[in-house]
Amino acid sequence: MQLVNRVLSIRIAGKERRHRARKFLLDLAHFKNLFILLIYRHKEIYNSYPLNISLLNGLLAKKYKGKYQEEFKKLLQNIKADEKLSEFLENLKIQKEKVENAPLVQNVIRNVVKDFKNYFKALKTYKKNPEKFKGKPRPPKPKKLRYLMDFSVEGNKTIFKVQENSFLAKLRNGRWLKVKLPKDFSYEISSFRIKLLANDLYIDVVYKYPLEIKETKGEYKAGIDIGLNELLAIVSDNPNLRSFIVSGKEIKAFNQWFNKEKAKLQSEIDNLKNKLKKRGEEFSQEQIKVIQRKIRELEIKLKVLSAHRRRKLNNDLHKIARKLVDLLYETGHKTIYIGKNPVEGKNGINLGKKLNQEFVSIPFRKLIELIKYKAQELGMEVKEEDEAYTSKTSPFADIFKVRKTKNTKLCLGKRKRNLFRDFISGKLFHADLVGALNILRIGAKLLKLGFYENLKVLFVKLANPKRFKLMEFFYKVSSESLKGIGGSKQGKDPAGVDGERVFAIN
Repeated sequence: MQLVNRVLSIRIAGKERRHRARKFLLDLAHFKNLFILLIYRHKEIYNSYPLNISLLNGLLAKKYKGKYQEEFKKLLQNIKADEKLSEFLENLKIQKEKVENAPLVQNVIRNVVKDFKNYFKALKTYKKNPEKFKGKPRPPKPKKLRYLMDFSVEGNKTIFKVQENSFLAKLRNGRWLKVKLPKDFSYEISSFRIKLLANDLYIDVVYKYPLEIKETKGEYKAGIDIGLNELLAIVSDNPNLRSFIVSGKEIKAFNQWFNKEKAKLQSEIDNLKNKLKKRGEEFSQEQIKVIQRKIRELEIKLKVLSAHRRRKLNNDLHKIARKLVDLLYETGHKTIYIGKNPVEGKNGINLGKKLNQEFVSIPFRKLIELIKYKAQELGMEVKEEDEAYTSKTSPFADIFKVRKTKNTKLCLGKRKRNLFRDFISGKLFHADLVGALNILRIGAKLLKLGFYENLKVLFVKLANPKRFKLMEFFYKVSSESLKGIGGSKQGKDPAGVDGERVFAIN
């Protein structure tokens, strides 16, 4: 049985505990700012970045006992020779004593060094291939604590303990931050993270999970087209399984609401800042303080709004991925092919103000990653496929030739909004289902699939899907409800002619 790392994210509740944890993280963030300033000052004076973790830890120790004695003496000498560097080092020592948690201080130092090294690595790549980046990489910088929206530190086994159903993380002064673990949580915990995200505080418990990969119940394959109004369109080569569509309108509406609320708050903040900038001399100190207080209140509201959006989307995407994977497992699937263009297409996208609000901010990549790791536990494989031309090409056309030649005349069909008119059969299909089917064909490297022999099954899959709103998909759908293609109405003249119509695929 394979042991893998899993993360249990627990939101910290209770006003007093939240205040204590937040203040602790802000003290660590201040320590990080001072360290970054010391590194930049050293670069400015001596034209070198001091990034040896051993030496940096030694600066804060009472006595350095590492193996880089000569290098340490030179670094310490350089710092003492400059008044500002000496001041930064003294303030770092004071801040370290204030934090009173050596393992987390060391974690901050490691993260600062890692950030600088990642920056140098990205800058080197940027100089060789600037087209791979949206802009020039930026170096680590100190952050204003009152605007801090994202900060985390990681602790090891020396500063946490488990008592019954509770997890306790050591802060300072021998005080512990206590959170409740799920009932019967018996996994081995290896580390933890304390996170500040906007106005929320979390403890992420990293534990060892015994991953028992199940055997799949069949060898079927499914294609998934990811979209906006239709979040998921799924077509399977299981001839007895109806195609189904999961609506994305609820997530789209929520995202639009968030963007509008965010724009209102940001507009108020910008107006107040412009007011201070242009007419600041006209106001008294008391009036300036009132405006600054109002700006701060609005910024806090903005953080709370962002945190609410993050929680909502994370919750919905986890549920969607879990339900989808369970359904495909129960109906005998082994391989899932997902179109990846919605993810890659967001890079640098500009579809106009309205469509940007609807499309760009929805985390499709997170959804795909959730589907991947949940499918892995059930023995299913998830592959991403380029979905170019998939929703514009007839299910009877040679999709491989279309993609190779990029000749749209070979598509033998036309898409208009959500409808696809197939020139070969003369039928109207749902364009997203055609896309999902062609993603499946590309992934399986097949011109036609097994159920093509039965035109009734093929037409029902592409023209008569099951449709679900988000809440229906979460709570009302079962594998049995998706099975069964047929019925008197669907069974009559499926090809639109007397008898069967046979299509050749060359």
